[in-house]
Amino acid sequence: MDTGDDFITAEFLHLLFFEQKNLVIFPYVDLKHLRSADVFTIGFETVDIDSTAIHNLNEIIEYECNSSYSQLQTLYFIFNPSFEELERLVDSPKLRCVINTKENVESLANGDQFVFYNKKNNTFLNYEFEGRDLSFEEEILRNSPTRQVIVDELLKIKSVSSKIFAELNQNNSSDNLPEILDEYDQKYWNKILRFTELYCQIEIPEFNRPIQLPKKKSSSKEIDYSAEYELIIKTNRKIGRSFIHLIHDYRYDRVNPANLEVTQLFYPQKLYSYLRNHHWKKGMPKEFTINWLKNTTKDFSDPEEALMEFQVMLNKLHLSYSVNNIDLERENKPEKKGSNRSELPETIPNVKQPINTKAIPSINNFSEFKKWLLNKLNELEKIV
Repeated sequence: MDTGDDFITAEFLHLLFFEQKNLVIFPYVDLKHLRSADVFTIGFETVDIDSTAIHNLNEIIEYECNSSYSQLQTLYFIFNPSFEELERLVDSPKLRCVINTKENVESLANGDQFVFYNKKNNTFLNYEFEGRDLSFEEEILRNSPTRQVIVDELLKIKSVSSKIFAELNQNNSSDNLPEILDEYDQKYWNKILRFTELYCQIEIPEFNRPIQLPKKKSSSKEIDYSAEYELIIKTNRKIGRSFIHLIHDYRYDRVNPANLEVTQLFYPQKLYSYLRNHHWKKGMPKEFTINWLKNTTKDFSDPEEALMEFQVMLNKLHLSYSVNNIDLERENKPEKKGSNRSELPETIPNVKQPINTKAIPSINNFSEFKKWLLNKLNELEKIV
């Protein structure tokens, strides 16, 4: 039985992404399973075509390939072509596609631009993998727990490829290519350069590669906190939205951007794993949680509901404190501002804030806790 993971392999990553090959898969494969290979089509706009619904498949494909002015190339997922239609398609030099047919098309498995794959016996008919180095492909898949992470990694490679293309176009020199490729181990450079040549349709000149000293391996492997992040985001949408905003604020205030990869700057899941490995090794700090609770209450019309939902979140994260013992007093102090009092509007009264030493009511007594929290929010409004 086919599954969605049948095509998430190093071989298909190699063929579709790095080698920019076309694929012909037979016999019939469920559309949703075949469509899983879409993760390897980075840099293309994908279009589905069911040949049983049209009568002039080859003419349409030929016209589209020769007249498209889009900057983004098109890759077609073509389903159910006849033997005769497929025979013409494999002669289209500009076509980028993944084809699935019910026909036995083994006799058409010639040449190397269209790779034929017999799904029934899991065999590539006209492409030999023996002796090929797939270590880069395997590492990408091994370090990508979800399909979105695979997409992110391939987007990063495509970004490097775009920089290489721009460097060669603007400066007509390959001297800076080692600097552009520096993020990757040199043993993977040829794969990235090969992709760049095929996708950008350019020829990359030879360049001097610096002697690369072996990198020191970290004594402790970084932990993947993706599951913990997903728990935070999915437990409650409002609380999760506030969390994403706050970790980016924390990154801006507390983290040196030079220590972050590009994906950690823009993808909150990656950023969270970085923070847990480097800044929050013992768990989420209480100070951050206080800010999180304060921001969360703003998104709820009912403060009682906010407190209950936030307590559920704390329990799921196995944090050692609860809502009723989070010290909001310290966070509610007014910020010291350097502005001149005379510049403030006269209509704003000079309110002297009383020092509240009353203990925080237990969360089990929601009516008292709610009253206390609302009073605190009122005090904050007067201060601001």
